[in-house]
Amino acid sequence: MKLQNNMALKEWAVVLKALEEGKQTILLRKGGIQEEGGEFKPEHPEFFLYPTFEHESPADIKPDWRPRLAAIEKENKDPKRIHFRLYAIAEKVEKVTDWEACKRLIPFTVMSDEAVEKRFNYGDWQGVYVFIVRVYSLPVPMDLPLKPAYEGCKSWVPLETSMFTAGSMPVLPDGAWPYTRDKISKLVHSA
Repeated sequence: MKLQNNMALKEWAVVLKALEEGKQTILLRKGGIQEEGGEFKPEHPEFFLYPTFEHESPADIKPDWRPRLAAIEKENKDPKRIHFRLYAIAEKVEKVTDWEACKRLIPFTVMSDEAVEKRFNYGDWQGVYVFIVRVYSLPVPMDLPLKPAYEGCKSWVPLETSMFTAGSMPVLPDGAWPYTRDKISKLVHSA
């Protein structure tokens, strides 16, 4: 793990809550309007997780998580600040273009079946990038001022301030992580 980093990946705040609680270990990415060619590029192996509400709606979340949306929004939404609590290391990134393989991942995300399918079919190509991420809780949550350069429909955000990762603890214990990582990886590749 890098000792400090200034790269952040935007993701729905509800997905970050699931990562923080160890209920999810994958990210399904496609692309943002402001990204070159509209396509996401998995170019950073380590990053802070930046909570966002862009394009997040109750219909895109599994029913058992919908009652939690208001509390998650209250915890994260500050018009002038970004609240960072998590750091991630992408242990594996796969471009999945087979819908059957993607469907097998739906139980491992808080996104609704329809949201996963919509993301899979969005844009010029069918598929998603699947990040298998090892998530770490920061020892002390960090707040940064919201800058105009961070806003908009983009995935990667280079932060003006580099933040430290020292003292971060893995969400899933060392003994459970290899099993979880390998289980997801096999689902992506099983016939």
